[in-house]
Amino acid sequence: MTDRRLSRNEALRDGWFAAAHVILSTEGYGALKLAALCRRLRVTTGSFYHSFDSWQDFTDALLDNWMTERTADTVALVVETADPLERLKLIVQATYELPHSSEAAIRVWAGVDPRVAAVQRQVDEARYQVVHDALEPLVGPERAEAFTVWGVSTLIGYEMLAKEHTREHLLWSVEEILADAQRVARNDKRKAARKAAAAGDSEEL
Repeated sequence: MTDRRLSRNEALRDGWFAAAHVILSTEGYGALKLAALCRRLRVTTGSFYHSFDSWQDFTDALLDNWMTERTADTVALVVETADPLERLKLIVQATYELPHSSEAAIRVWAGVDPRVAAVQRQVDEARYQVVHDALEPLVGPERAEAFTVWGVSTLIGYEMLAKEHTREHLLWSVEEILADAQRVARNDKRKAARKAAAAGDSEEL
């Protein structure tokens, strides 16, 4: 394959991925076909093979692109932020911006295709871990697990309802989870301070 072919492929692939996400979000994974993609982009099937070797090559690349742009890149950005609360705020914003209807279709797709299911598991595991790692310094390891399950479950549940509800509802939900985690952290600090003060008084006696 020539350098020119590689360059042309990279320049065109994003358009194919964007069209695929539109189809997934509006019609579901069952409608994701080569003919439908070509109609949406107003190109011939020959154009497709300038960018991808086969349909499986395309779907693999689509899923890899989704995992990278919507999970791996976000995780990399979040872990660079030292402050746990700021990390959680970045996660909240990234959660709001996800292509929720498209992700819901991918979850349905994962139920019938082991390749898709494997990518879906990697995405969920990476998202779970980055949330857990940001929460643990605030609320401790046991509560971090509970809060993370709460948050990730909220996202997954919302995505299955995304066509009927605005993403502002999701934003409100995850911000409430974050606010509750902050309340728990503040209460823990107060308890620790009172315990330390009581211990100090006992030593003076």
